[in-house]
Amino acid sequence: MYKPDSSFNVLYTSDVVSTYEFYKAIGATITQFENDKVVLSLGNFGMHFVLETKEPFEDYKYIAENHDRGMGIIFYIEVDDIEAYYQLIENSGGKIKARIFSNMWEAKELLFEDPNGYKIALYQMN
Repeated sequence: MYKPDSSFNVLYTSDVVSTYEFYKAIGATITQFENDKVVLSLGNFGMHFVLETKEPFEDYKYIAENHDRGMGIIFYIEVDDIEAYYQLIENSGGKIKARIFSNMWEAKELLFEDPNGYKIALYQMN
């Protein structure tokens, strides 16, 4: 059986400091910040960013290589005020990929990339 509330995502970065600063600026909860790692959450969505050159496990090094990070992956995160997050992300250096729009499941969405190239979709239910 899979255990609830014990899963997280490991993502790689070439710059831990800029990753930390971006996510802090957009209101993420930072739980750990070191020279080779930043652990944060957006709501209950946990992300562990590891410096790509400091991956300690040889078996994981092929994952840490930067080959178009985030290609084909979208992280969906629900927010309560999508317009406020649009301004926050734009002012914090996020790359807006699609302005706020209404999707086919009756929610508003905002698509952006973080400084590492990971794709994130914020959504707000109507």
